[in-house]
Amino acid sequence: MPRLINIDSGRVMVVTDLHGAYTIYARYRDRFLELRAQGEVDILLLCGDLIHSEGPAEADGSVELALDLLRLRRELGEGVITLLGNHELPHLYGMTLMKGNHLYTPRFEKTMTEAQRAEIMPFFESLPFYIRTRAGVSIAHAGACLAAYSPAAWAGLINYSHAHELAKVEALLAGQDRASLRAGMGELSGESYADMVAEYLGLTDPNHPRYDDLLRGALTTSPAFDNVWEALFNKNEHEDADTYPDTLTTFLARLSEDYALQSWLVSGHIKVRGGHALVARRQLRLASWTHAIPNEAGQYLLFDAARPITSANGLRAGLNSIFTPTQTPTANATPHPHSQL
Repeated sequence: MPRLINIDSGRVMVVTDLHGAYTIYARYRDRFLELRAQGEVDILLLCGDLIHSEGPAEADGSVELALDLLRLRRELGEGVITLLGNHELPHLYGMTLMKGNHLYTPRFEKTMTEAQRAEIMPFFESLPFYIRTRAGVSIAHAGACLAAYSPAAWAGLINYSHAHELAKVEALLAGQDRASLRAGMGELSGESYADMVAEYLGLTDPNHPRYDDLLRGALTTSPAFDNVWEALFNKNEHEDADTYPDTLTTFLARLSEDYALQSWLVSGHIKVRGGHALVARRQLRLASWTHAIPNEAGQYLLFDAARPITSANGLRAGLNSIFTPTQTPTANATPHPHSQL
């Protein structure tokens, strides 16, 4: 499954990090469909982190959002593209994601029916990590990653196979005394394995095929997987502002190999005041809802994938909002007077 996809033509609408906000997703979806009907846009590109609301359970539309997106993909095919985000990744490996005292993964695991899971997990497994375009604009979930410094690490990243990594874990588990492994993990965690599985996965039957997913998550470790984790979870400019410009330059150069020169990166993942910010002169940090401060400042981006963009002003010309009255946007729209980089 290719993790790097090229878009050579068409007008692209980029939306980031909706985190289970179904009503907001529906507004962006409907704006896309409206613009598509008018011939103003061809491709909806979602930058990952579709799931995991930090709000109350009744307000979390993560499963509904994922299922509706699958429906839309069936209808429009290559007209809908989604990147893998750091909040989708743990569900492929039986890992528990948390920040502080907030647990993200259990609610999603418990909400999915088995039939829904059979649809959603293959979808997550298929998602690419990066998009690059003839316009010289690349899209990533988090931003530039350290694997770009190493040709071998980069090759492993863009050719990464979840199935291959999970097969290695199954090989480690084969022939092992599962009861002892479960007991050992429980001792390390300070609670029984049965209680953890019930809490994190919503499972109580030891014979369920996913009962040992927490063991699988604990055993998933390799240089290839670590590169994926870093690529999706790192905080980029927030981790080391001094070295990030060099990382970004190296990353864009790697994306340019055997393709059009990539001059710009668009990403989500990190909170920004307003709906966007310019990072290291060449990266547009976009926030469409959850990571916008305030949320209603969220924006989306339109651009023509075939038309080279030569300046930051040219890139920000495609910034638009569903939350404030604006003129009908196009891929070459004049920026909103309050937009700032």
